Amino acid sequence: MKIRILMLLILGFCLIMPVVRAKDEVCVYLFYGKTCPHCTEEKSFLEELKTKYPQLEVHEFEIYFNSEDRQLFERLVETYHTSSSGVPMTFIGEKAFIGFAKGNTEIYDSRSNAYVGYSGIIEKTIKDYIDEGGVDCPSTTISVTIPENSTEVSDLPVTPILNDSNIWIILIPVVAIGIIGLLVYRFKLIKIKVEW
Repeated sequence: MKIRILMLLILGFCLIMPVVRAKDEVCVYLFYGKTCPHCTEEKSFLEELKTKYPQLEVHEFEIYFNSEDRQLFERLVETYHTSSSGVPMTFIGEKAFIGFAKGNTEIYDSRSNAYVGYSGIIEKTIKDYIDEGGVDCPSTTISVTIPENSTEVSDLPVTPILNDSNIWIILIPVVAIGIIGLLVYRFKLIKIKVEW
């Protein structure tokens, strides 16, 4: 009987422990593209922050080549009432950040309904959430508050999802498939003529 009670207490402790530990964690979702230079900068920056803040939990999602990550990105963009005009895009708690650059000015861009992704503001947001006891991973069902005071921004450090440097990633396979299709069609005609 004592062993059963002890086992139940150990089991209960093991089940409760992850819940208690997760309360002070700050979950960050970073959406990036493999060929995006601003994304690479932000990934390095977040790696540095993970050593500074052990409570930081960063989840990275590549949206140029991964359709599942792209779908999650689109759902979060819809939930946060923001635009999917480019990457990197970072979600922390109720805040969305678009682009990445070094800086400490908090600017809310009303065109994209997101904050400019300045490094100092991203770090401040993470620190604020740590001080508040942590924040869960972004959800596609949360309620997001849009600030009343928004600043117009004309030069966001954002890499468009489809730009001159990555258009070839789509164009080359399409052209190659077209040429292969023409060759297969041509060989079928020759085969048909030879067989008759």
